Amino acid sequence: MPLPDKNFTDHFKSLHQDAVLWKSLQLWKDAADPDRQAAAMERLVEMLLSIQNEPKRVAYFREISEAVKLRTEKVSEEISALKKQIAAKRKSIEKLISKTKLTEDENNSVSVARNEILLLEQQLSSLKGEMMAKLPETELKKYVVEEHKRRKQEIENKKMQATFEKNVKSAADAGLPDDFEGTRDDVYAALKYGIYIHDKVFYSRGGTKGDYPISNFTMKIIYHVDSNDDQAFRLISIKNVYGFECMININTDDFVSVGSFKKILARRGDFVFFGTDSDLARLQLFLQKDETSAKRIETLGWNNRNRFWTWSNGLTVIGEKVSEFIPIDKYGIVEWSGKKYFIPACSMMYADKEGMFVNEKKFIYIEPIEGFGFVEWSRCMYGAYEKKAIPAILFYIGSLFRDIMMSKIRRYPLLNLFGPPGAGKGEMYDSLVHMFGHKQDQIMLGGATTVVGFMRKLAQFKNALVGLDEYKNNLQPKVIESLKNLYDGIGYERGKMSNDFATESTPVNSSTILAGQDMPTIEPALFMRCIMLSFEEGKFSENQRKNFQKLKNDYEYHGLSYISAELLQFRGVFEDRFKDQYLLIFKQSIKDVASVEIDDRMIMNISILLTIMHLTKDELEFPFTYNEAKAYLIDNMKTQHAILAGNNDVAKFWGVVESLYHQNMIRDGHDFIIQDGYLYIRLIQVQPLYQKELIQRRDANFLSRSTLEYYLKLDNGVYAGYERKRFPDGSNTWCFKMKYDKLGIDLFKAPTIESGEGEDFFKRRFDRAYEMAGIDNPDNEEKNVPVAVEEKKEDVLVDPSTINF
Repeated sequence: MPLPDKNFTDHFKSLHQDAVLWKSLQLWKDAADPDRQAAAMERLVEMLLSIQNEPKRVAYFREISEAVKLRTEKVSEEISALKKQIAAKRKSIEKLISKTKLTEDENNSVSVARNEILLLEQQLSSLKGEMMAKLPETELKKYVVEEHKRRKQEIENKKMQATFEKNVKSAADAGLPDDFEGTRDDVYAALKYGIYIHDKVFYSRGGTKGDYPISNFTMKIIYHVDSNDDQAFRLISIKNVYGFECMININTDDFVSVGSFKKILARRGDFVFFGTDSDLARLQLFLQKDETSAKRIETLGWNNRNRFWTWSNGLTVIGEKVSEFIPIDKYGIVEWSGKKYFIPACSMMYADKEGMFVNEKKFIYIEPIEGFGFVEWSRCMYGAYEKKAIPAILFYIGSLFRDIMMSKIRRYPLLNLFGPPGAGKGEMYDSLVHMFGHKQDQIMLGGATTVVGFMRKLAQFKNALVGLDEYKNNLQPKVIESLKNLYDGIGYERGKMSNDFATESTPVNSSTILAGQDMPTIEPALFMRCIMLSFEEGKFSENQRKNFQKLKNDYEYHGLSYISAELLQFRGVFEDRFKDQYLLIFKQSIKDVASVEIDDRMIMNISILLTIMHLTKDELEFPFTYNEAKAYLIDNMKTQHAILAGNNDVAKFWGVVESLYHQNMIRDGHDFIIQDGYLYIRLIQVQPLYQKELIQRRDANFLSRSTLEYYLKLDNGVYAGYERKRFPDGSNTWCFKMKYDKLGIDLFKAPTIESGEGEDFFKRRFDRAYEMAGIDNPDNEEKNVPVAVEEKKEDVLVDPSTINF
């Protein structure tokens, strides 16, 4: 048979893929976070160790390491380049702000550089996520060696067990006391470890005078707890010869040092260890033979790696149609899918420590109230808060799946509750937060709370709700900036005390409810990241009161976390369909809103809530229809946009101009004139006075002249041009020409006796009214007093009394 052609052979090899390499690369391609990386490592080690031929196993190990290294080399270069760009921009900022006083252009440069740094840091975070999939050779080698060593130890133990079964028939054969009461397994352990229990204490073997006691107690390791923060510890039950028993936890460092070990025991009562370092080492091996490992869960809420929801008192796991709750035992341990997990907050170890795990102890699963599920709850909410309940209910549902939205579209809005005290905003917060157990206290932004403080609270629970209260527009700029970052999930970062310039990041894991008596309008970018609900004082209907009392007194006090557990069933729907459905609804919302003035971010916010309802409405019975929800959300957004339009920096400028005029700081005919319905303003004279006024108000958010000119020209509805105008004093200067009736300000003053204006004031004012209306005064003899205008109004085309002075 002829040999195959060489070209054919090369072609065949190019199509061939090694199964082990292919599987390895697929595992690491999907390892997009630390949890999945750890799981992939376990599977990969198991696969490598199943290869019995050692040279072949080593060869695969090298191939896998090299393949992954090449795949991530490009990403590593991009990360390095981004770090250099960020460092360079930070250096330029530091150089500028080191000056005593910055020019206007330098201030603008600092602001631009800071925004660029934020964008670069977002790119860097994304690339670091890709690098999670990198497989370090040393890490893989460590896992393989450890697992190989463990399996080798198992073989040696089996051989030793066989020898024991053959030669040792009784405790006396092992040299143990005649009254030794242990089992045959205890005899084997005494031979293997040199430690045994007798007369309620530990004995060590092999002393010059025979066996000797090393303690006045016995102890048992309940669980070895592995923690992400490198502080592994052991839960230990200990009992002394007098019968006193308690639970303690000992970390790894304290268990390998006699001095530390004795201190830990002494703190808990009459527990004394007499042994040496060698005795402690043997005791540790003796105790560890029966220990069971458990993984500590650091963050409550959704656990993506293990696909369950963590409460302080157990787990909610998602089945095909129902959610099942698995409670912890008295030690805080819960088992699921063959693995054990440690949840400390409700463990008996911390039952009497009121200052520990305060918030976590409220985050618990509560057994259902018969006949009161999501349908009944949403009806009560709608009855109590009426249409305000629409965004509140949808916002709450979306919070349960916030991580999905952040991974798909990188945003989730804040829910802003605005209004005076007693208007109901605090009650709505209570209604929503009770869906996660008992009420969590809100963080007061007006107090001594720092950015680090509320960021840590937002990292404490995954896919829950956190309340920030007492919002004020005079909060520090750093706080305002951090609130803006919650929308994009950008956490707090700080440098570590190390030589590699590493940083520690506090993630944003929960959704935010921002409440206060101030609308967050000081920074338009923050306001557009919120869905605002405005609460007003007033009378409530009998139906509202009835539903409100029912909700508060009958149900919320009990806790409604079981409803949240039921809603977790929708997670698969959100994972599979959210992004595609959101894009469709967003496009449709743009058409429905039909306004180029409304920022896309605000439309995105309501589109997220509408997508949440669309994905759940076929399975959940809402007290409102999809079209009703859409109509209310759009109307509410338009109201919010109107508020924003009246509270932006340009609107603030015109408000200050009006104030300056009524304070006689600027004058009609000198700084501005009103003619033919237009306001001609000398910005070069007015802007410094506006800036000075805001500085006196301790408001640093003023616009420079160049920036103000730029914004004025952008306002097409008001801006009419830039032209020269002759003033009464004979000067002819450049002015901004603005449509006066669109500004919403009053640049007229009431006459005073002292001013000597009298009737002349009314003459000038009515002359101006007719002039602004673009018509001639029909009767010059009767325009000198207001009554004359009223008498002649039927003769004119426009009623001057309807003109807003």
